[in-house]
Amino acid sequence: MPIVVGVAFKAIGKIHHYDPGDFEIAEHDNVVVEAPHGSEFGFVKVGPRAVPDDEVNLPLPRVLRHANPQDFNRYERGQRRQADAMLVCKQKVAGLELPMKLIEAEWAFDDSQVTFHFVAEGRIDFRELVREVAGVLHTRVLMHQVGPREHAKVITGIGPCGRPTCCSTFLREFEPVSMKMAKGQNLTLNPTKFSGLCGKLMCCLRYEYGEPEAGPPNMPAVGMVVMTPLGRAKVEEVSPLQQIVTVQLESQKFVEVRLKDLGEVPNCVDHSEGECKDCASSGVLDDCTVPTRDKPTTGPSLPMAS
Repeated sequence: MPIVVGVAFKAIGKIHHYDPGDFEIAEHDNVVVEAPHGSEFGFVKVGPRAVPDDEVNLPLPRVLRHANPQDFNRYERGQRRQADAMLVCKQKVAGLELPMKLIEAEWAFDDSQVTFHFVAEGRIDFRELVREVAGVLHTRVLMHQVGPREHAKVITGIGPCGRPTCCSTFLREFEPVSMKMAKGQNLTLNPTKFSGLCGKLMCCLRYEYGEPEAGPPNMPAVGMVVMTPLGRAKVEEVSPLQQIVTVQLESQKFVEVRLKDLGEVPNCVDHSEGECKDCASSGVLDDCTVPTRDKPTTGPSLPMAS
Protein backbone atom coordinates (compact mmCIF):
# COMPACT_ATOMS: atom_id res chain seq x y z
CA MET A 1 0.00 0.00 0.00
CA PRO A 2 1.37 3.45 -0.88
CA ILE A 3 2.18 6.03 1.81
CA VAL A 4 0.32 9.28 1.20
CA VAL A 5 -0.32 12.64 2.84
CA GLY A 6 -3.56 14.61 2.57
CA VAL A 7 -3.11 18.13 1.19
CA ALA A 8 -5.73 20.86 0.78
CA PHE A 9 -5.33 24.16 -1.05
CA LYS A 10 -7.85 26.00 1.12
CA ALA A 11 -8.48 25.98 4.85
CA ILE A 12 -11.79 24.14 4.24
CA GLY A 13 -11.05 22.56 0.88
CA LYS A 14 -11.04 19.11 -0.64
CA ILE A 15 -8.17 16.90 0.51
CA HIS A 16 -5.97 15.37 -2.20
CA HIS A 17 -3.50 12.49 -1.88
CA TYR A 18 0.18 13.21 -2.51
CA ASP A 19 3.33 11.12 -2.41
CA PRO A 20 5.54 12.52 0.39
CA GLY A 21 8.67 10.92 -1.06
CA ASP A 22 11.62 11.15 1.33
CA PHE A 23 10.32 14.25 3.12
CA GLU A 24 9.38 14.04 6.79
CA ILE A 25 5.94 15.62 6.68
CA ALA A 26 3.53 16.05 9.57
CA GLU A 27 -0.01 17.34 9.88
CA HIS A 28 -0.30 21.17 9.74
CA ASP A 29 2.89 21.52 7.66
CA ASN A 30 2.90 23.75 4.60
CA VAL A 31 4.24 22.25 1.38
CA VAL A 32 4.65 22.96 -2.33
CA VAL A 33 3.25 20.17 -4.49
CA GLU A 34 2.94 19.22 -8.14
CA ALA A 35 -0.06 20.62 -10.00
CA PRO A 36 -1.34 20.21 -13.58
CA HIS A 37 -0.25 23.76 -14.36
CA GLY A 38 3.08 23.56 -12.48
CA SER A 39 3.18 23.85 -8.69
CA GLU A 40 0.80 24.81 -5.89
CA PHE A 41 1.00 25.85 -2.24
CA GLY A 42 -0.82 23.43 0.07
CA PHE A 43 -1.75 22.73 3.68
CA VAL A 44 -1.13 19.24 5.08
CA LYS A 45 -4.40 18.13 6.69
CA VAL A 46 -3.64 14.41 7.03
CA GLY A 47 -0.24 13.09 8.05
CA PRO A 48 1.53 10.17 6.34
CA ARG A 49 -0.52 6.98 6.27
CA ALA A 50 -0.85 3.83 4.20
CA VAL A 51 -3.92 3.51 1.98
CA PRO A 52 -5.14 0.62 -0.22
CA ASP A 53 -4.22 0.78 -3.88
CA ASP A 54 -7.86 0.99 -4.95
CA GLU A 55 -8.35 4.24 -2.99
CA VAL A 56 -5.72 6.25 -4.89
CA ASN A 57 -4.97 7.01 -8.50
CA LEU A 58 -1.45 5.91 -9.32
CA PRO A 59 1.01 7.36 -10.03
CA LEU A 60 0.52 9.91 -7.26
CA PRO A 61 1.60 13.54 -7.70
CA ARG A 62 4.59 14.39 -5.51
CA VAL A 63 5.35 16.80 -2.72
CA LEU A 64 8.12 19.01 -4.14
CA ARG A 65 9.38 20.56 -0.89
CA HIS A 66 8.49 22.06 2.45
CA ALA A 67 7.33 25.64 2.05
CA ASN A 68 10.15 28.16 2.65
CA PRO A 69 9.92 31.91 3.43
CA GLN A 70 9.98 32.76 -0.28
CA ASP A 71 7.05 30.39 -0.87
CA PHE A 72 5.04 32.06 1.92
CA ASN A 73 5.72 35.51 0.45
CA ARG A 74 4.69 34.30 -2.99
CA TYR A 75 1.49 32.74 -1.62
CA GLU A 76 0.53 35.92 0.25
CA ARG A 77 1.21 38.03 -2.84
CA GLY A 78 -1.15 35.80 -4.82
CA GLN A 79 -3.84 36.24 -2.17
CA ARG A 80 -3.57 40.03 -2.49
CA ARG A 81 -3.68 39.88 -6.29
CA GLN A 82 -6.98 37.98 -6.18
CA ALA A 83 -8.84 41.13 -5.07
CA ASP A 84 -7.41 43.08 -8.02
CA ALA A 85 -8.34 40.26 -10.41
CA MET A 86 -11.92 40.21 -9.09
CA LEU A 87 -12.25 43.97 -9.64
CA VAL A 88 -11.00 43.71 -13.23
CA CYS A 89 -13.30 40.80 -14.07
CA LYS A 90 -16.37 42.44 -12.49
CA GLN A 91 -15.82 45.54 -14.59
CA LYS A 92 -15.56 43.45 -17.76
CA VAL A 93 -18.68 41.43 -16.85
CA ALA A 94 -20.63 44.66 -16.37
CA GLY A 95 -19.32 46.08 -19.64
CA LEU A 96 -20.34 42.96 -21.59
CA GLU A 97 -23.66 42.74 -19.70
CA LEU A 98 -23.23 39.04 -18.98
CA PRO A 99 -25.90 37.42 -16.74
CA MET A 100 -23.43 35.96 -14.23
CA LYS A 101 -22.24 36.64 -10.69
CA LEU A 102 -18.57 36.35 -9.79
CA ILE A 103 -17.97 34.88 -6.34
CA GLU A 104 -14.25 34.11 -6.11
CA ALA A 105 -10.89 34.39 -7.88
CA GLU A 106 -7.98 31.99 -7.38
CA TRP A 107 -4.52 33.04 -8.53
CA ALA A 108 -2.21 30.09 -9.13
CA PHE A 109 0.85 29.88 -6.91
CA ASP A 110 3.19 29.86 -9.92
CA ASP A 111 1.35 32.79 -11.59
CA SER A 112 0.51 30.57 -14.56
CA GLN A 113 -3.25 31.19 -14.43
CA VAL A 114 -6.15 32.77 -12.58
CA THR A 115 -9.47 30.97 -12.13
CA PHE A 116 -12.77 32.80 -11.63
CA HIS A 117 -15.71 31.01 -10.03
CA PHE A 118 -19.17 32.25 -10.90
CA VAL A 119 -22.84 31.35 -10.68
CA ALA A 120 -25.41 31.75 -13.44
CA GLU A 121 -28.85 30.46 -14.36
CA GLY A 122 -27.71 28.76 -17.54
CA ARG A 123 -24.70 28.43 -19.81
CA ILE A 124 -22.69 31.58 -20.48
CA ASP A 125 -20.62 32.42 -23.54
CA PHE A 126 -17.64 34.02 -21.81
CA ARG A 127 -15.08 33.78 -24.60
CA GLU A 128 -14.97 37.54 -25.11
CA LEU A 129 -14.75 38.03 -21.33
CA VAL A 130 -11.74 35.70 -21.11
CA ARG A 131 -9.94 37.57 -23.90
CA GLU A 132 -10.49 40.97 -22.30
CA VAL A 133 -9.52 39.89 -18.77
CA ALA A 134 -6.42 38.06 -20.03
CA GLY A 135 -5.39 41.20 -21.90
CA VAL A 136 -5.38 43.15 -18.62
CA LEU A 137 -3.94 40.52 -16.26
CA HIS A 138 -1.44 39.09 -18.78
CA THR A 139 -1.99 35.48 -17.69
CA ARG A 140 -4.16 32.52 -18.59
CA VAL A 141 -7.80 32.97 -17.50
CA LEU A 142 -10.17 30.11 -16.61
CA MET A 143 -13.88 30.42 -15.85
CA HIS A 144 -15.56 27.85 -13.61
CA GLN A 145 -19.32 27.77 -13.14
CA VAL A 146 -20.38 26.45 -9.71
CA GLY A 147 -23.67 25.45 -8.16
CA PRO A 148 -25.60 26.97 -5.24
CA ARG A 149 -23.89 24.75 -2.66
CA GLU A 150 -20.40 25.94 -3.69
CA HIS A 151 -21.74 29.51 -3.71
CA ALA A 152 -22.95 29.19 -0.12
CA LYS A 153 -19.59 27.71 0.91
CA VAL A 154 -17.77 30.81 -0.33
CA ILE A 155 -20.09 33.52 1.01
CA THR A 156 -20.62 31.74 4.41
CA GLY A 157 -23.56 32.60 6.66
CA ILE A 158 -25.69 31.42 9.59
CA GLY A 159 -27.83 28.32 9.16
CA PRO A 160 -31.35 27.70 10.53
CA CYS A 161 -29.72 26.11 13.59
CA GLY A 162 -28.16 29.45 14.53
CA ARG A 163 -24.60 28.30 13.85
CA PRO A 164 -22.24 29.05 10.93
CA THR A 165 -23.00 26.86 7.93
CA CYS A 166 -21.32 23.45 7.87
CA CYS A 167 -19.92 23.98 4.37
CA SER A 168 -18.03 27.12 5.42
CA THR A 169 -16.62 25.70 8.66
CA PHE A 170 -15.68 22.03 8.28
CA LEU A 171 -17.45 20.29 5.36
CA ARG A 172 -14.81 19.65 2.70
CA GLU A 173 -16.89 17.79 0.11
CA PHE A 174 -20.58 17.78 -0.78
CA GLU A 175 -22.46 14.49 -0.80
CA PRO A 176 -25.94 13.88 -2.24
CA VAL A 177 -28.89 14.71 0.05
CA SER A 178 -32.40 13.44 -0.73
CA MET A 179 -35.94 13.63 0.61
CA LYS A 180 -35.57 9.96 1.56
CA MET A 181 -33.18 11.04 4.31
CA ALA A 182 -35.75 13.44 5.72
CA LYS A 183 -38.47 10.80 5.55
CA GLY A 184 -36.25 8.26 7.29
CA GLN A 185 -35.92 10.67 10.23
CA ASN A 186 -39.68 11.25 10.45
CA LEU A 187 -39.38 14.91 9.46
CA THR A 188 -42.28 16.86 8.00
CA LEU A 189 -41.93 16.43 4.24
CA ASN A 190 -41.84 20.14 3.53
CA PRO A 191 -38.55 21.09 1.81
CA THR A 192 -38.82 24.70 2.99
CA LYS A 193 -38.48 23.48 6.58
CA PHE A 194 -35.06 21.93 6.07
CA SER A 195 -33.50 23.86 3.19
CA GLY A 196 -30.21 25.66 3.69
CA LEU A 197 -29.03 29.09 2.59
CA CYS A 198 -28.25 27.64 -0.82
CA GLY A 199 -31.90 26.65 -1.33
CA LYS A 200 -30.99 22.96 -1.38
CA LEU A 201 -31.69 20.32 1.26
CA MET A 202 -29.44 20.88 4.28
CA CYS A 203 -26.27 18.78 4.32
CA CYS A 204 -26.85 17.92 7.99
CA LEU A 205 -29.70 15.61 6.96
CA ARG A 206 -26.95 13.08 6.16
CA TYR A 207 -25.42 13.18 9.63
CA GLU A 208 -28.25 11.29 11.32
CA TYR A 209 -29.23 9.10 8.40
CA GLY A 210 -27.96 5.63 7.59
CA GLU A 211 -26.09 4.34 10.60
CA PRO A 212 -28.80 5.31 13.12
CA GLU A 213 -31.33 3.29 11.12
CA ALA A 214 -30.06 0.16 12.80
CA GLY A 215 -30.40 1.88 16.16
CA PRO A 216 -28.53 1.09 19.37
CA PRO A 217 -27.93 -2.57 20.28
CA ASN A 218 -31.00 -2.70 22.52
CA MET A 219 -33.39 -1.13 19.99
CA PRO A 220 -36.19 -3.60 19.17
CA ALA A 221 -37.02 -4.41 15.56
CA VAL A 222 -40.38 -3.81 13.96
CA GLY A 223 -42.59 -6.85 14.54
CA MET A 224 -41.13 -7.81 17.90
CA VAL A 225 -43.42 -8.58 20.82
CA VAL A 226 -42.28 -6.59 23.86
CA MET A 227 -43.50 -5.78 27.36
CA THR A 228 -44.52 -2.19 28.14
CA PRO A 229 -45.89 -0.54 31.29
CA LEU A 230 -49.33 -1.00 29.66
CA GLY A 231 -48.84 -4.68 28.97
CA ARG A 232 -47.70 -6.79 26.05
CA ALA A 233 -47.45 -5.04 22.69
CA LYS A 234 -46.11 -5.40 19.18
CA VAL A 235 -43.50 -2.95 17.84
CA GLU A 236 -44.82 -1.00 14.84
CA GLU A 237 -42.23 1.78 14.45
CA VAL A 238 -38.93 2.77 16.02
CA SER A 239 -37.29 6.20 16.28
CA PRO A 240 -33.65 5.59 17.26
CA LEU A 241 -32.77 9.27 17.49
CA GLN A 242 -35.63 10.07 19.86
CA GLN A 243 -35.31 6.71 21.68
CA ILE A 244 -39.06 6.27 21.18
CA VAL A 245 -40.91 3.12 20.08
CA THR A 246 -44.46 3.06 18.70
CA VAL A 247 -46.29 -0.11 19.75
CA GLN A 248 -49.71 -1.68 19.29
CA LEU A 249 -51.26 -2.88 22.53
CA GLU A 250 -53.48 -5.95 22.84
CA SER A 251 -56.40 -3.51 22.87
CA GLN A 252 -55.32 -2.55 19.31
CA LYS A 253 -54.43 0.96 20.52
CA PHE A 254 -51.21 2.57 19.29
CA VAL A 255 -49.01 4.34 21.84
CA GLU A 256 -45.47 5.68 22.04
CA VAL A 257 -43.16 4.24 24.70
CA ARG A 258 -39.67 5.29 25.75
CA LEU A 259 -37.01 2.75 24.94
CA LYS A 260 -35.90 2.50 28.57
CA ASP A 261 -39.47 1.56 29.58
CA LEU A 262 -39.54 -1.55 27.42
CA GLY A 263 -38.92 -5.01 28.82
CA GLU A 264 -38.78 -8.51 27.38
CA VAL A 265 -41.83 -10.73 27.30
CA PRO A 266 -41.18 -13.44 29.96
CA ASN A 267 -39.76 -16.66 28.52
CA CYS A 268 -39.62 -15.19 25.00
CA VAL A 269 -35.97 -15.49 24.02
CA ASP A 270 -35.81 -14.21 20.45
CA HIS A 271 -38.92 -12.11 19.72
CA SER A 272 -38.19 -12.35 15.98
CA GLU A 273 -41.28 -12.82 13.87
CA GLY A 274 -42.00 -16.53 13.57
CA GLU A 275 -38.93 -17.47 15.62
CA CYS A 276 -40.11 -17.21 19.24
CA LYS A 277 -38.55 -20.11 21.09
CA ASP A 278 -41.36 -20.67 23.60
CA CYS A 279 -44.39 -19.87 21.46
CA ALA A 280 -45.67 -20.27 17.93
CA SER A 281 -45.89 -16.56 17.16
CA SER A 282 -46.46 -15.74 13.52
CA GLY A 283 -45.84 -12.07 14.16
CA VAL A 284 -49.52 -11.42 14.81
CA LEU A 285 -49.95 -10.18 18.35
CA ASP A 286 -53.07 -12.25 19.03
CA ASP A 287 -51.23 -15.44 18.04
CA CYS A 288 -48.48 -15.02 20.63
CA THR A 289 -49.04 -17.45 23.50
CA VAL A 290 -46.18 -16.24 25.70
CA PRO A 291 -47.37 -15.46 29.27
CA THR A 292 -47.60 -11.75 30.08
CA ARG A 293 -48.22 -9.57 33.08
CA ASP A 294 -51.95 -10.14 32.55
CA LYS A 295 -51.39 -13.90 32.20
CA PRO A 296 -48.95 -14.79 35.00
CA THR A 297 -46.37 -17.47 34.50
CA THR A 298 -44.67 -19.69 37.04
CA GLY A 299 -41.28 -18.79 35.64
CA PRO A 300 -39.29 -15.69 36.60
CA SER A 301 -40.22 -12.42 34.91
CA LEU A 302 -37.63 -10.02 33.59
CA PRO A 303 -37.71 -6.62 35.38
CA MET A 304 -38.69 -3.50 33.45
CA ALA A 305 -35.84 -1.14 32.61
CA SER A 306 -35.54 1.80 34.98
